[in-house]
Amino acid sequence: MVRDLPKAAGGILSYFTRHKTAANLLLVILIVAGLVSMPRMRSQFFPDVIVDNIAVDVSGKALVPKMLTMGLCRF
Repeated sequence: MVRDLPKAAGGILSYFTRHKTAANLLLVILIVAGLVSMPRMRSQFFPDVIVDNIAVDVSGKALVPKMLTMGLCRF
């Protein structure tokens, strides 16, 4: 029932326009493959950042250094 086409009209798009079942089957296979691979996909919104250094600058007239370090170490 399929008519013969010249070589210029051949190709994957021409094949899928003539065989609609094959196009639908390929679509279903691609959707199923995407759903199967979804749990294994790694997605991360924010990168893991580890900060090793903390800088604290405090100024005050009535602060004693020993009390200041005790107050900072509580946090």
